[in-house]
Formats: sequence, C-alpha cells, structure tokens
Amino acid sequence: MAAIPFSFIVNGREVRLPVTPSSYSWGTAQGINSVDVDGLGSVNLPGTRQAHSDNIACMFPAARYPFCGPGAVTEPRYYIDLFTRLVREKQVVRYIVGDRVNARVLIDEFTYREQDGTRDVYATIYLAEYIPLDAVTTQTTAAAGDTENYAREAEPETDTQTYTVAAGDCLSVICRRFYGYGTPAYYNAVAKYNGIKNPHLIYPGQVLTIPPTAQLGVT
Repeated sequence: MAAIPFSFIVNGREVRLPVTPSSYSWGTAQGINSVDVDGLGSVNLPGTRQAHSDNIACMFPAARYPFCGPGAVTEPRYYIDLFTRLVREKQVVRYIVGDRVNARVLIDEFTYREQDGTRDVYATIYLAEYIPLDAVTTQTTAAAGDTENYAREAEPETDTQTYTVAAGDCLSVICRRFYGYGTPAYYNAVAKYNGIKNPHLIYPGQVLTIPPTAQLGVT
C-alpha cells in the first residue's frame, strides 16, 4: 500500500515531505453560543467557525533511503530553509494530506534537530489553519441576522467572470465561493475549462475564467 503523500503548495509549486510522517490529525469546530432564555433555560446557538491547529513530526533525510518518497531532496537544508522562510514571511500555503486534508495554513512555528550523527534532520512543523477575515466577518454577520440559516450557500452565477488567484487559494475553495460547492466535480470542471492539467496546482496571479454553472456541465 502506497504511503499517503503530505504536501504543501507554495506559490503554485508542490513541495512534498520526503518521508511520510507516522500520523496526523485535523478537524473543525465552532464556538457554540449558550444563552439563557426565560422559560426555556439554556439554549445553544450556532457559533463562529474555529481555526484548527496541528503539528507534524517529520524527517528530512541526508541520504536516499528505501522509505524516501518520490522526488525526495536528500539535502535537509533545502527543507530547513523553506519552512524557516515560510515562518518569517508569514506566508499562507495550502496543506494537503492525500485526499483527506486540503486546507489553507500558516506555519506558526518550525523546529528541527540532529540526533544520531547521520546528518538526517528531525523536524516539527506547527500548523495554524488560516481563515480569511472577510469569511469570519460574513459568517458572524449572517449568524447575528439570521439564526435559522446563518451559513447560506453561494448563489449560482449566471455570467462569466474572472478571478485572480491569491496566495493559498485552491480550486475547491474558489468553486465554493462562486458556485456554492467545492466538490471534485466542480473544481475538475473549472480546471478543464481553463486548460489546467492538475487541479491541485494553481499559482498566485493566475487569472481564471469562471463560467456560469450551465457551461460547466456539472450534474
């Protein structure tokens, strides 16, 4: 059974961890608002989405071991420099674990060490999910004004539009924004419409054409 790839999309380029970490965790949560209502007692109302955080223990090999993944760079300094720069520049990147996690994150902290004289480096990457301020504001405003339906779906577009990719964007998030759905059927259709061979690789500054739903052929 093939190892699950752990990747980061940095400026439209995929950087895959050279050795698959032994474990990961991810999830989502909301801050439930509890209020006291006369005659009813405590009532729970929907809250605002809470950002997730995680840390990954990984290895940067100094030699090409049998357990190294495809494309592994056997110079630890390559990865050390990359993650150090991402912390310093506070850059939003896309974090992908196979088909199980696909999230925009910030590298909150990065630590590393050598321990056995092989020049292999053992590192811990601390991740913090990135939630754009406008998304938080929109959700909070909707929750305050409509407690029955605080998370409305996007209205399907009827006119062709363009969108300039921002750092950390992915097609699933863009489709969610324009069509209300970020499923593979939608982002694969948008990728095909724009001549993109790999729907997981888009880069900041790239201009996408966003056609109306009817032109995507998604059912």
